Amino acid sequence: MRMRLFTGTILLILLSLLLPACKHTEQDSLITVYFNKDKGHVNKKVYGNNIIAYDPMTYENWAKEYYGFSDYGAGIWDPLQNKSVKRVVELAKDAGITVLRFPGGCGSHHYVWKETIGNKRQHFLYGIDEFLRTCEEIGAEPIITVSYFTGTAHDEADLVEYLNAQDDGKNSNGGIDWAKKRAENGHQLPYNVKYFEIGNEVYHGDHKSIRKISGKDYGLRYLSYYDAMKAVDPSIKIGAVLYDKDWDRAVSEIIKDKLDFGIIHVYPTPKSGKKIEQMDPEEIFKISLAIPVFRHEAVVQDTLSLLKRNSGKDIPLAVTEYNSGFVQEEPVPYRHCLGTALINAELLRIFMKPEYKILMANHWNFNNGYTGMIKSEKDFIGHGNNHPVNYIKRPNYYVFEMYNKHFGSELIEVDVKSSSYNIEEFSAPYLSVNASSSEDKKKIFLMVINKNLNNIVKTVIDLRDFDPSMNGKAWVLTGQGIAATNETNPDSVKVVDKEFKINSSVFEFSFKPCSLTAIEINRRK
Repeated sequence: MRMRLFTGTILLILLSLLLPACKHTEQDSLITVYFNKDKGHVNKKVYGNNIIAYDPMTYENWAKEYYGFSDYGAGIWDPLQNKSVKRVVELAKDAGITVLRFPGGCGSHHYVWKETIGNKRQHFLYGIDEFLRTCEEIGAEPIITVSYFTGTAHDEADLVEYLNAQDDGKNSNGGIDWAKKRAENGHQLPYNVKYFEIGNEVYHGDHKSIRKISGKDYGLRYLSYYDAMKAVDPSIKIGAVLYDKDWDRAVSEIIKDKLDFGIIHVYPTPKSGKKIEQMDPEEIFKISLAIPVFRHEAVVQDTLSLLKRNSGKDIPLAVTEYNSGFVQEEPVPYRHCLGTALINAELLRIFMKPEYKILMANHWNFNNGYTGMIKSEKDFIGHGNNHPVNYIKRPNYYVFEMYNKHFGSELIEVDVKSSSYNIEEFSAPYLSVNASSSEDKKKIFLMVINKNLNNIVKTVIDLRDFDPSMNGKAWVLTGQGIAATNETNPDSVKVVDKEFKINSSVFEFSFKPCSLTAIEINRRK
């Protein structure tokens, strides 16, 4: 995990004094929904996540966490019973997880996949086959990060053979017949894994002896991986790690059109580490909620342009890690608070924009670990001894659950006129809106973020070309302030549902302070 932060002049601008929010209800907002203006299908691959199953010896205290991460998948797998943990699978389904990334982050630097298969393992009991079984149970598509620092291009070609080749004795990559090995390990048919990325955040080294990798060196090694893996299965899609303008330019000039997607990571935050502890929570989140719009949308646009220029074609982006960038514990772990949930909701809205060509997006991360959106109340390692583990939903989880249960399949045009707050020359609207319809065109869905941290925003909603029923439903994610967490009280941040009356296609709705609201409205019969 590594953050893309505001630096230099932009950081100074964002850290300047913000205009205080008014102390009354805001009433000058208008949401206009154009029901007949389709923007395309909702790309549900943006509802992805990360599973942590790597060797934490890479950079963590292995004596404490080795078994937890490597053998238990941070609690999604029970190696004693050789099966997934039912409750975690259920939570993943409820959250609508569509893509799962494995083995997770910088722990992939020294991950040796050949040590994670077969029946003679002492550790890494949540290996490749177990992970793919979990994906099948959840209904999620896998994306696998191959190690840049460990092994060779031939080793990763072997991985493609193990995952995707027919068990027909042809042994396409030579040496060991890996398709036969897969069949011996219990999976006769190919897994047909489609997506692979070459390394994770390679530019910052391997957390051991290598401190930095140049874009040129990465590009050259990447090409050897690309060619070897495609030789085994030309249908797979391979992604290249991107970072900043200099790195991206060096990499893309070498690999040119030999990539199927570019990889970026997004972690909005105004400052890093303990410096955040010195800031007022409202100041932190006024800035942080604006960063995706004023920073990351521009990054996406610039990156798409660079890749097209050097490849000669449109290359989509995969955001294989995203979350807030908070890495402190005091006064509360902001990474688990309501404010971070709203940041992630804003990122999801951006990732859905068709013009940004986002192939997939993977929240970091799903269960337990430092940033898991669900956590176990007890030591998850104990669940194999008939000690059931209860999982707590953190605020980030609810964002996914709301999108899964209360958002449609077809994006539609929406226009927002809202009061705003200022960050120097930037004007950040309080309301942020995503709109969709059901496939049968019988229902409208709105997902609305109110970034006003203190006040209700009273809004007129105008539904164009849509005759609504007399009643609507809303689900509101909110809590006691922007810094509220569920770490000590699981109900501090939760979703509250309500029904409301609709008199015509133009009606009023009041959005609670610092909230995410999902609205469903049926067409009049």
